[in-house]
Amino acid sequence: MVPAKTIVKTLFKPNLILLWVLFLMVFFFSTQSAAFRSVENLMEVLRSCGIIALMVLGVTWIVASGETDISFPEIAGFASMMTALLVKNGMIWGAAAVLAVLSGILYGLLSGTLITRFRFPALIATIAVGSLAKAVANMINKGQPLYLQSIDPTVQFLVYGKVLGVPVLFILVVVVYLLAAWIQDYTTTGQHLYALGENRKASLEAGIKEKKIIMSFFALSALLASFSGVLLAASFSSGQPRIGGSFFIDGLTTVFLGAMIIKAGKPNVLGTLIGAIIISVLSNGITLMGVPYYIGSIIKGLLMIAGVAVIVLSKRGIIK
Repeated sequence: MVPAKTIVKTLFKPNLILLWVLFLMVFFFSTQSAAFRSVENLMEVLRSCGIIALMVLGVTWIVASGETDISFPEIAGFASMMTALLVKNGMIWGAAAVLAVLSGILYGLLSGTLITRFRFPALIATIAVGSLAKAVANMINKGQPLYLQSIDPTVQFLVYGKVLGVPVLFILVVVVYLLAAWIQDYTTTGQHLYALGENRKASLEAGIKEKKIIMSFFALSALLASFSGVLLAASFSSGQPRIGGSFFIDGLTTVFLGAMIIKAGKPNVLGTLIGAIIISVLSNGITLMGVPYYIGSIIKGLLMIAGVAVIVLSKRGIIK
């Protein structure tokens, strides 16, 4: 028989604490709100975390590589407006989505070029690129939302449909994240990703192609942000040029929270998925309880600080 002490140590390992935070949050909100613990609402929590989870998947790897990307919410806003514009002008949803995503990838390539070729700090490069994406999104309809009369049934099913009661969007997210986890943990690309984040100089001396990897990750981040923008256009039945701001803090908090679990101190895809669920549970719970929105903002800010602290302490060797 396994000693109780061993079981306790296993369950309460530092890299599993965030799972207990999630469990306690769900338990607390369930005791405070009957609406929260309903199956329908819990499924809505999973659905609502899907878009933010997709939006920041690429950002997770960028942060893990030692760079940063804060352009993702503005690229998503741009893609939502581009999708709405193309559909409004008679293009079918599938083609509009593809063109919106391809257009969004250009912003990622621009960020990657500024960073790898012109040696811009990633923060400055992505601020500039995000501002550009936001400006173009506002130009499309003079800063106003672009409303749509109807949504393609297939896209509608992707955003709001369910299979055996589980949101289709969440199922898609789980599949994408499992694939990303495999790439991260079992491929050379994943090994190079963390090598760059841990010791850039040693990685370059070992022959790792830094520029190629950084360009690829920024293009991937823009692709996923753009696809999230397409889903947002379907979710709101409109293109929203200013929607990026509402995802900025939530997105970064999700990524930094993810660094507290699985690979302590290192952003990772499974951690990010759990972080997205936590943010969704928190937002849903405080809304149903009637708690002022700024309380939620304070909690998210504290969670982000905790996540960043874990990353910093890990880099200093204090947390392993």
